Amino acid sequence: MDGVVLAWIALFWLTAVADGLQVTVPDKKKVAMLFQPTVLRCHFSTSSHQPAVVQWKFKSYCQDRMGESLGMSSPRAQSLSKRNLEWDPYLDCLDSRRTVRVVASKQGSTVTLGDFYRGREITIVHDADLQIGKLMWGDSGLYYCIITTPDDLEGKNEDSVELLVLE
Repeated sequence: MDGVVLAWIALFWLTAVADGLQVTVPDKKKVAMLFQPTVLRCHFSTSSHQPAVVQWKFKSYCQDRMGESLGMSSPRAQSLSKRNLEWDPYLDCLDSRRTVRVVASKQGSTVTLGDFYRGREITIVHDADLQIGKLMWGDSGLYYCIITTPDDLEGKNEDSVELLVLE
């Protein structure tokens, strides 16, 4: 009997270690209203017993998303995305061709805002959710939830959500 219990404990432990760090953002796209608050959700699981460091990064669109929202996307972008269904002309480009910023980081109970976001009502709540108090026009883009643990280096450590701010 003890051998069976030990086998189950070992199997459970190996499964947890094999999965490693797993980060998921439940909503891949979120539409929110200008000057309203929003929360971008992020969940993670880890086998680490060390506290995780949570970081949210912002990446601007590769090209203006509002044109598409109003039905005015470029013919070149339409033809390229029709040829490659996995490629999105608004989201898929090198970071050197867009704005990339750290929004906020959380270590323990301490939240630090990136330089661009200081003075705004932004924080990380619960384990890893990004709470923005009042959305601005420039907030539309991709937000990456990145989790770092010192001793859980395997698995998926980031996921992203697209935020579109409308008037």
